[in-house]
Amino acid sequence: MTLRHLTSAFALLILTTGASSPAGAQDSQANPAQTGPAQAAPAADAAPVKDLKPAAIAPLAAQSLILDAALAGNRLVAVGERGHILLSDDAGKSWRQVPSPANTTLTGVSFADAKQGWAVGHDAVILHTTDGGETWELQHYAPELEQPLMDVHFGDPMNGIAVGAYALFMETSDGGRTWTDRRIIEDDYHFNAVFAPTPETRVIAGEFGGVYVSADRGKSFAPVETPYEGSFFGGLALGPQSFLVFGLQGNAFRTDDNGKSWSQIQTNTKSGLMGGAALKDGRTILVGPSGTVLTSTDGARTFSLERRSDRVALAEAIEAPDGTLILLGEQGAITTAAAPAGAPPGTR
Repeated sequence: MTLRHLTSAFALLILTTGASSPAGAQDSQANPAQTGPAQAAPAADAAPVKDLKPAAIAPLAAQSLILDAALAGNRLVAVGERGHILLSDDAGKSWRQVPSPANTTLTGVSFADAKQGWAVGHDAVILHTTDGGETWELQHYAPELEQPLMDVHFGDPMNGIAVGAYALFMETSDGGRTWTDRRIIEDDYHFNAVFAPTPETRVIAGEFGGVYVSADRGKSFAPVETPYEGSFFGGLALGPQSFLVFGLQGNAFRTDDNGKSWSQIQTNTKSGLMGGAALKDGRTILVGPSGTVLTSTDGARTFSLERRSDRVALAEAIEAPDGTLILLGEQGAITTAAAPAGAPPGTR
């Protein structure tokens, strides 16, 4: 069964964050690592693309599966199933759907500033906006690869990285007018997340305990050894050399030296940890299926576990400009109260 044939919201949530391991279940026939780009793909032009349709405008889009969100200035931009793109200008109190040129599931979104943003998803689709998410254009689409993109990061409006299944790694240095497909590892392991602890550093987290660190804005990556052999679904930057990676069966690990050494975090859950956020008030939040919400008030060294009564499957968390914590998942966006001004960490 292919990605596009899965209809269960929970199955989609797990699959798009890499919980299944088809790459690890097969006898890998990976291509050798390449020192240069494998393919330079021009951005899609304005002509219609075969088999790709615009996302339908759906009255209940805001209550459907949302997999990621990003800030575009003071605006929240969220993406999810069926190509849905949603905007909120009131800290998540209300959402409105905007047209999208692709009806394929969108798994990640990143903004370089208040106007320039990119969304990625299944069929290696990449979308671009220049007006804070109001309108979008198609930059890349390759359904023949059968490799979804899982995440995207732009450090500035020109330079970006998108990562996905079976070691799919794409990069651009011209704002997405062209995208280059490059091998950075020999194995076909899934890349599930990419993030940036500093302006120079990029970190990729993925399958089989894979963590790959770049100190030169993504020009080169080196694998770092981790004490875990399962899948990492996400990561959070905590400081210039400190970050957290987390994933399957509640596993989470922290490093304070760019991956040279690791400390396992006790999460007291076997639920997969799918996403999270480091909040301005000092807390760190991790989320997952079955209403799993983990909260740390000591810089992601220890966590307390809460299970929401609705047991909703959660994929990601984001902080709105006013401090509101927004949980994203199979029921759309769920807002919590903003922290009072000047409140100590952990106060809500």
